[in-house]
Amino acid sequence: MVATPDFRLDGRIALITGASKGIGQAIAEAMAAMGAHVIVSSRRAEAVEAVADQIRDAGGSAEAVALHVGETAQIEQV
Repeated sequence: MVATPDFRLDGRIALITGASKGIGQAIAEAMAAMGAHVIVSSRRAEAVEAVADQIRDAGGSAEAVALHVGETAQIEQV
């Protein structure tokens, strides 16, 4: 994704699952670059915290949440 003036996500919140690496991480970084506040999630807290730190270091807005999407109770907490 390339941020363009016509496609901005300012004021939006995006929850990205599987964001600790690969495509999920790339989507989180791109959405943050377009102005969204991103909530990066994965089962591994350390991994998503590192991704959130990278996004914040690049000037984006992010928070990390350890989440297993197969666990209903965890989803309801988010």
